[in-house]
Amino acid sequence: MQYIKYFSFVSLIILWGCGAGQIAFKQPEQKNPIQVANANLPRLSVAKINSSLIPGQVIGGHFDGLAKIKQQNYYAEGMVSSEWEEKYKEIIFSELSNAGYNVPSYSKIFGEKDNYNIRFLLGGSITNSVLQSFGSLAGNYTEDFVEVEWELYDKELTKTIYKSKTQGYSKLDGVSIEAASISFRNCLRNLLADSKLIESLKKQESTSTQIDLSTNVYYFNTNDDFDETNIDLDKYKAAIFAVKTEDGHGSGFIINPDGYAITNNHVIENRNFFDAIFEDGKIIRVNVIDTYPDKDLALIKLTGKNYPFLPLADKNEIKVGEDVFAIGTPIALGLSQSVSKGIVSGIRNIKNIQLIQTDASVNPGNSGGPLILKNGKVVGVVSMKLSAIGIEGLGFAISSDEIILSLKK
Repeated sequence: MQYIKYFSFVSLIILWGCGAGQIAFKQPEQKNPIQVANANLPRLSVAKINSSLIPGQVIGGHFDGLAKIKQQNYYAEGMVSSEWEEKYKEIIFSELSNAGYNVPSYSKIFGEKDNYNIRFLLGGSITNSVLQSFGSLAGNYTEDFVEVEWELYDKELTKTIYKSKTQGYSKLDGVSIEAASISFRNCLRNLLADSKLIESLKKQESTSTQIDLSTNVYYFNTNDDFDETNIDLDKYKAAIFAVKTEDGHGSGFIINPDGYAITNNHVIENRNFFDAIFEDGKIIRVNVIDTYPDKDLALIKLTGKNYPFLPLADKNEIKVGEDVFAIGTPIALGLSQSVSKGIVSGIRNIKNIQLIQTDASVNPGNSGGPLILKNGKVVGVVSMKLSAIGIEGLGFAISSDEIILSLKK
């Protein structure tokens, strides 16, 4: 039968069998989303959509004949397939955008784009589902009912700030699995009709200083606190910190007294804030200001002012053979502010990015930390290390000149 192939997707399974008849449910009222002003809301993205249905649970069936006799059962598998989760996410991004919410752009191929500075995540769990199709003699239509329990998670406060359960219904001519997509969309639209969702987004106070993203970020080529004739690693280290995220850690360094700093994009990717941990144990909240994925750089901002900072060397100050120091947090947070010494082994241009090659010891966790000259000037941002049997002393840092060029854009 043709409808078998229509419904052979992972989240629902068709098996031959007999059922007790149609599943009764009340059709929910269909509401229209409340339109919001994008600029007045923080950025919102989408978390997972999963299922809390019991595997093997009968959620409907196929009926035919004038008496609408059940021919087959439809069963829940208890999970949402990757294919259907992708469909759900596409629907959510589309509806959020149409309603005016501040969401990243979304592509079927590339997923979320511009996915930084995200504070809130919307996710849901399917708690009830009914799928019933009717053959030509039974009316030739498909109806679908879905109930979703939604949660809005605040990444900054690390807690769920809003919960709601909504329902959606659809009825289509013929035997069509598209009914499931439409009922989910209607379920979401009922959620977006709830003013409490908007209130929850608006009323959450930030635990971080709000930052004017239009501010021109300045940097220095010198630091009057440094004696350029003497190495003072303790002063240099005061401007360097460990970057702690949910997935691990890296390093970063401050480039001006207002707390603007640099790290690698791969260290903080898809985050809008995290903690900076200094050598004395002080923890400071950090916001992501901008990212430059093509250069693996990120501009970040620590709350507060009057910070020690590291000046940036210009390209004319970077010379092969110069002594350099790599300072960061390799391997573990307990090894923060580790210092290794080497030289500038070479200046390489790879994929139009200037890299500083060094034999200074760098390891996972050093990423985002500075490579510093004896006078305290940063010549590069530690980015990667080549590691294999027989390979030693091949570390690379993104040139400080790349930082300067990025800040001028």
